[in-house]
Amino acid sequence: MPVEFLLLLGFWTVPWLLDLGTREIRMRRDRRRQALWSQAARAIGLEAIEEIGSAVRSRQGKLLVRFGKRREDEWNSSAEIEIAGPGLAPRLTLRPETARGASDVTVGDDDFDREVHVEGSPALALAILDNATRQAVRSLLRGSFEVDGLAPLAVTGCVDSGLLRIWIPQEQEREEQLVAVVRAGLALGAHLMASSDLATRLARNLALESKTGVRRRILLTLVREFPDHEATREALRAMRTDRDAELRLQAGIALGAEGRDMLMDVAASGKASDKASARAVTALGRSLTLDEATKLLKAACQAVRVQTARACVGIVGTYGCEALPLLSDALLESAFGDVAARALGATDNPRAEAPLLRALAEGAPSVRRAAAQALGRVGTRNAVLPLREAERDSALRSVARQAIAQIHARLSGAGQGQLSLAEDESGHLSLSDDEAGRLSLSPDAGKNAAPAGRA
Repeated sequence: MPVEFLLLLGFWTVPWLLDLGTREIRMRRDRRRQALWSQAARAIGLEAIEEIGSAVRSRQGKLLVRFGKRREDEWNSSAEIEIAGPGLAPRLTLRPETARGASDVTVGDDDFDREVHVEGSPALALAILDNATRQAVRSLLRGSFEVDGLAPLAVTGCVDSGLLRIWIPQEQEREEQLVAVVRAGLALGAHLMASSDLATRLARNLALESKTGVRRRILLTLVREFPDHEATREALRAMRTDRDAELRLQAGIALGAEGRDMLMDVAASGKASDKASARAVTALGRSLTLDEATKLLKAACQAVRVQTARACVGIVGTYGCEALPLLSDALLESAFGDVAARALGATDNPRAEAPLLRALAEGAPSVRRAAAQALGRVGTRNAVLPLREAERDSALRSVARQAIAQIHARLSGAGQGQLSLAEDESGHLSLSDDEAGRLSLSPDAGKNAAPAGRA
């Protein structure tokens, strides 16, 4: 046999033999791994153990467990454990925050929201991710998996659209490690099971949750998505004794008339934020008596709670003539005098003119502007000259002119000395501000205008 032929045969045969040997080595390794997985499944007590292809499938109750491999390169791959089942985090994804995906759901736990990217239903996420589950998920994503007090495990994983995945490095692929990881995975899987009654589970989480941000989101979710559920009503009522004023405020608003006492408590509470107290006053509205609104206003002024004071003045203003003295006293308060001015204007009462004129002359800029606007509603001819003076201030010019126009429009049957032609509109009569007893034409009125002194 020629040497050349033997060389050529070797050229084609040796690589084929090497590849055959490599494949045989891999197959033997895969069989050993598969046997190891089956042994671990039996040690855990899993049921219906099956070796299918290069994987092992089994179950525990409703949870399905699959052992397989996650290929990284030709020689090294990590063991992958998948746990799934009906109700396990349906359509919910939990991955490291660096992962890119759809819009991120936040649960109100700053540490968790910073580390975990959540996709799926916000209500489902809040129902499933109680404090213990959040801690377990964070530990899994960080690579030090710990759940329900079990020893930490150096593995990583994620939840991918309802499928819990856990990856074990090849060097740790031993029976005892596999057993520990699967047990921890099954424990987390139990936490991730969704309830058919989300409202009840949310209400339970609300009662047990310690983080304020999470509790607020849960309550808002209950009110928004399950407003008529009995669990929601009970959760709202339970807020009466809650330490968080914001939660009492939201519950009081949601309960309507039944929550009036909660809103009154927040409105009068010195511990609630000024913003929360103001919102409580606004929510109470005309259910507040004038006496109640006045007391809240005085307390807010003493405590320098500006937003609450402004809300109180707005409510007081709805009482019209009854509130004139209080609103008049409040006009020169720079913090809420503008609200008082608008409230006085809304009374449509001529008695409001005198305090408004004083505010126009002495108030802060925002108060003067509001007073000018209010005088357009309640002012008489006596307000025109002060408003003309106010026109000299560029910040007030437009509102003062508008107020004068409104006063002119309301006047009817004006007597001698009260009318003149407008400066910008020939033939339009308005109050004279300079010469009593005379009608005057604007500069462009035309040569055929009537002489001065004739109507």
